[in-house]
Amino acid sequence: MMRRDRFLLVAALSALFSADFYFILLPKLQNRRRAAGNICSCSPNSNLSLPRLEALATPQLSNWTLTPLPSDASALELDDRGSKLQRLFSHPLYNIQTLELKPEERLLQVEQLIEYYRRKVSHWERRKKLYNEATALTNMSFMEDKMTYDPNASWLKFHLEINRYALYSRDDPAILQLLTDMKNMTIVGADYTQDEKALKGACDCSQVVKPSGHHLKLALKMHNFGKVMFKPMRQQRDEETPEDFFYFVDFQRHNAEIAAFHLDRILDFRRVPPVVGRRVNVTGEILQVAHNEDLRAVFFTSPGASM
Repeated sequence: MMRRDRFLLVAALSALFSADFYFILLPKLQNRRRAAGNICSCSPNSNLSLPRLEALATPQLSNWTLTPLPSDASALELDDRGSKLQRLFSHPLYNIQTLELKPEERLLQVEQLIEYYRRKVSHWERRKKLYNEATALTNMSFMEDKMTYDPNASWLKFHLEINRYALYSRDDPAILQLLTDMKNMTIVGADYTQDEKALKGACDCSQVVKPSGHHLKLALKMHNFGKVMFKPMRQQRDEETPEDFFYFVDFQRHNAEIAAFHLDRILDFRRVPPVVGRRVNVTGEILQVAHNEDLRAVFFTSPGASM
């Protein structure tokens, strides 16, 4: 009986050692043998290349491997001009050459976008004509939206750059112009977003939206037929979350979207839509141009306010 137990113990240990040798020790020995046989052929004058993938464009890295590092004098000159983001984006790592995009890799073509823009303009002109006829018959005054047809609008150029890899290219000049326009463009219309309407029970089969979120969002229409999403400021930037705050619901921070856009741009993903902060006159820029009665009903008008 004792000999049989010893035999079973030796057999079990032999099986464990064989498994350990086959699955752990042998792969390590093979890797060391391959590493000893393969000598790295990379040199400062050779071009670095990434493995080519079928679905992704292969960036050419040779343009930054040969770039010399700036000296102390040139670094001081860079610190004296431009913002930190501009100096960061001028780094050679942000100037990697990418392959030319094919037409099927872009979301929209120029003809499609211009046709959509013209349909929006013609729809507005028909509605304006109906308003003018109603004004002439009832002697009532309607607030006329001052719309402008601009085929060179920055939001049009932004949509043309959307492709299967990113929302915009690294050196797209339309992004800076779009951020400036979103700060200064005239607001001519305000309404709930489609997901907000879906949360309120509205059914629109022409819109494919997913009702989500608990943050108030508005869709603002600009004077050049562009549309932006507006989220109001609920807390100050430096306001901290209390210790006894319900952990499933955090503060609704307005600057979270702004930080996400800049962080995504710095990491070179470029998959977050452009976001910018803007001071908005709630009465003059939203209430006066809101035609949705449900939206107008949520505004509180003081009885002592002058009309």
